[in-house]
Amino acid sequence: MVDPSLFTAPYDAALSDGLQASGTQPTWATRALRANEEDLLAMTSCLPFFYPFTDGPRRRTGSGWRAVKGLEHVAGLRRLRKEAARFDLVHFQWAPLPMLDVRAVRRIRRDRPVVLTVHDVEPFNGRPVSAAQSGGYHAMLGQFDRLIVHTEQGRDALRTRGLPADRIRVIPHGVLPLRAAAPEPRADDGRWRIVLFGRLQAYKGVDLLVEALGLIDPAVRARIEVIVAGEAQMPVEPILARAADLNLGASFTLRAGRLSEDAMAALLRSSDAFVFPYRAIDASGVLHLVADLHRWLIASDIGAFRTMIGKSDDTGDLVAPADTQALADAIVRSIGRRPQAPPDTGVSDWTQIGAMTRDVYEAALADRGRSAAS
Repeated sequence: MVDPSLFTAPYDAALSDGLQASGTQPTWATRALRANEEDLLAMTSCLPFFYPFTDGPRRRTGSGWRAVKGLEHVAGLRRLRKEAARFDLVHFQWAPLPMLDVRAVRRIRRDRPVVLTVHDVEPFNGRPVSAAQSGGYHAMLGQFDRLIVHTEQGRDALRTRGLPADRIRVIPHGVLPLRAAAPEPRADDGRWRIVLFGRLQAYKGVDLLVEALGLIDPAVRARIEVIVAGEAQMPVEPILARAADLNLGASFTLRAGRLSEDAMAALLRSSDAFVFPYRAIDASGVLHLVADLHRWLIASDIGAFRTMIGKSDDTGDLVAPADTQALADAIVRSIGRRPQAPPDTGVSDWTQIGAMTRDVYEAALADRGRSAAS
C-alpha cells in the first residue's frame, strides 16, 4: 500500500482494518508521522521511507525544500521498487508526481499487479499545482491493472476518458471513526454553529462561504456561528480581509492550523451542522468522518455529497456549486434542523470494504496468472 505523503491517514487505517478482516495483510510505504498525528497507523505494518528530511517530524516547507522533497520522492520510488519484490500486489492510494510515479508503476507491474484508488478523479480537484504534480496524470491511469473509485460518477468520468470499464471498480468510502471526546465549550449565546473542517484549499470554497454569509440579513446572521478550521494550504489573508469588509464579526471564525485528534473531535462534536461548499470533489474524507454525528449537512450537489445526502431533505441540503445565494439560503434554512435519516454510505462497514478490495486484488492476480499461462 502506497501513500507517500500520508494524505489520507484515517482512511488508510480504516482500510487496513477491513483488509485484515478479509485475511489480507497490508504494509504501508509512506512517510514518518508528524507532530500531533499520533499513532494513526499504529496497528499496521509501515515502511516510513519517503521524505526522511523534508517531512514527518522534520517537516520543512518553502520552495527550496520542495525541490529537495522532489529528489527524496525519486529515492523513495527506488526503494519502493525494491520492496515491491516481497509482495503479491502493490496498491497506490496516491501518486503525487505522475511523471515520476508512472515509471515506478511500469517497473513494478512487470512482475506483479498494480492497483490505484482514484480518490480525486480530477487531479487535486482543479487546484493549481505544478506541472510535475499534474502532468501525465491521465496517461498514468492507463498503466494500472485495476482502478478503484468511490462513486458511480467517478467511474463514468474515467470511462469517458477511454479507460476500460472492466478495469474500474466502484468501492464506496466508508464512515471514518471519530475519537471519543467531549464537545469543546461554547459561549452561551444560542448561536447555531456550522463547521467547515479539513485542509484549507481553494476547491473547498471557503471564499464562497464568506460571500454567502455576507448575503444573509445581519439580524439572522447574528444567530449563526461559522467556524472554518484546518491546516491552510492556500493564502488565508484574502479570506480574512473579505470577512472584515462584509462585517461578519463573530459570525465567522477561521482557525488556520492542524488540530490534534482530540481537538478535532472536540470541535466536530460541538457543531450543529457542517458545510461543504466545494467546487469539485468525488469523495470527501471529512464527510465520512462526521457522517455518524447526526448533524445537518449543507453541501454542493456533486460527487459523494449527491450520493450520500441525496435530495430527500431528510439528511441535509444540496446546492449548486458556486451558487452563493443558494448557499446562503441553505445556511439560513439549517438553523435548528436535525436530520431524519443518516447519510447513505452505500456499504455496511469497513469489513465489507476490505472484502470488496480483496476481490479487486484477486481479479488482478487472476488476470496476471492467465497471462503467464498463455
